[in-house]
Amino acid sequence: MKSSENSSNTPDPVRTLNEGPIPVVSTPVKRTDIPLPGWMKAVALVLSALFFISGMFVILSPAPLLILYFWSGRRWAWMAAFTNSIIVAVALGSLGFAIYLVLAVTVALGLGEFIRRKTSLEKSAVFGLVLILGVGAAVVAAYSNLHHLNPWLELKNDVSSAVDYVAQSSVQNGGTALTPEDLQDWKQGVTTELPSILGVFSLILIWANLMILMRVNPGQTRERLGLDATFTQKWKAPEFLVWPTILMGFFVLVDVPRVSVVAVNLFKFLMAIYALQGLSILSFLFDRWKLQKFFKTVGFVIAVFLMLPLLLSLGFFDLWFDFRGKFRQS
Repeated sequence: MKSSENSSNTPDPVRTLNEGPIPVVSTPVKRTDIPLPGWMKAVALVLSALFFISGMFVILSPAPLLILYFWSGRRWAWMAAFTNSIIVAVALGSLGFAIYLVLAVTVALGLGEFIRRKTSLEKSAVFGLVLILGVGAAVVAAYSNLHHLNPWLELKNDVSSAVDYVAQSSVQNGGTALTPEDLQDWKQGVTTELPSILGVFSLILIWANLMILMRVNPGQTRERLGLDATFTQKWKAPEFLVWPTILMGFFVLVDVPRVSVVAVNLFKFLMAIYALQGLSILSFLFDRWKLQKFFKTVGFVIAVFLMLPLLLSLGFFDLWFDFRGKFRQS
């Protein structure tokens, strides 16, 4: 009797299907990207060039191309790269076009290809640095061969002219005039540390544009990489970097001919990576303290320009002290 009762209570799959389709309740997917108007496609065809020509916003010049890559596809991004390159070439000449090709087009299209293949942000940044180095070396070689120039001699002359210009501007604004010996030492120091200056600038360029891309999040790019909106607050530099950093710091303190020159450049580049980790810790703290965007911006500016040693220390010693973990407990 029990078995017959159970069988009568069991729904007949055929009868259930005959009653009609089973209703499916769909939950709307919340979009996390920033909606962009259609006319922004046309703006992107010139905006990157305007950023680059302005000088002040050079670091943002890859962003319109990179966002357009994930918003409208590879074809639109290449079209925008072409139109912006023509504008830069007409406005700044062949040298300006060559620099734009390295710093904007190469970065935007290269990062776009890497991220499209779901490469992690860290690996994409490394590949981006390699691309800048490779394309930059090729452009310098081609430009020098075309104009019959010695690239190293031209670079030293450009550094010397830039240092003279800064020194003269300082004197005109009421600063103290430098002696010829001090001026020569300054030029020598800038020339020696030029690799780290270019390396840190390239790192900041790539990092800034990746952060803009993740913030705008065109085509749900962030979700494709498996990242959430707070990933910047959790980011850490790879742990193995601490040992080459310590080693380079040792050779900075102990002067070894030629070795110390290489060590200074590598040490400054590695510490720039830890500065980014320090910014990540600050972003975590600002979020915990529920600061408004304006005060967060002010805090970041103060940390970078007035408290840089503290920022570097936060990033470097986080491996041992885990500042974010301690703040979570407190």
